[in-house]
Amino acid sequence: MKEWKLEGVSGLEGPSLQSGNAGDEKEARNKAVYYLQFSSKTEWELRKKLAEQGFLPASVDSAIRFVKAHRYLDDGEYAARYIERNQRKKSRKQMVFELRQKGIDEETLNAAFEENPVDEEEQILRLLEKKGYRGEEAEREEKQKISAYLARKGFAYEAIQRAMINYARKNRD
Repeated sequence: MKEWKLEGVSGLEGPSLQSGNAGDEKEARNKAVYYLQFSSKTEWELRKKLAEQGFLPASVDSAIRFVKAHRYLDDGEYAARYIERNQRKKSRKQMVFELRQKGIDEETLNAAFEENPVDEEEQILRLLEKKGYRGEEAEREEKQKISAYLARKGFAYEAIQRAMINYARKNRD
């Protein structure tokens, strides 16, 4: 396997090992394009995948520049599509957590959420209906149980309470 850190190892400090070579860079580019044809990835995920394959940092950087230049890799676009795909079933908090785990930075996240606003109250109302919540007729235990379920999904307590009240009013009318 190719080493990432070569400094300090006698005899291996040569420029060809430090900066990679043209063959290694081309192989890294091909590997990056190959990975991206099966599923979208963030820059962090692709860097990790290429590093796991043993490519030198210079080759990984070259491959990332290549796929970005050809618009095969765009973290902003990835985040926007992810939010669009999951906005009906996941809370904003849950999506932020998952996108951060994929290496998306705060600025990119904020731009993606501005582009695709998430209506958490509508999501909660849909989940209440799906769970068969009975509104004002619900026992205290049922209310606690459904609140805990929604909190585990990443919804804020205030949003849950507001949605439960609105749901009860809507069903009463």
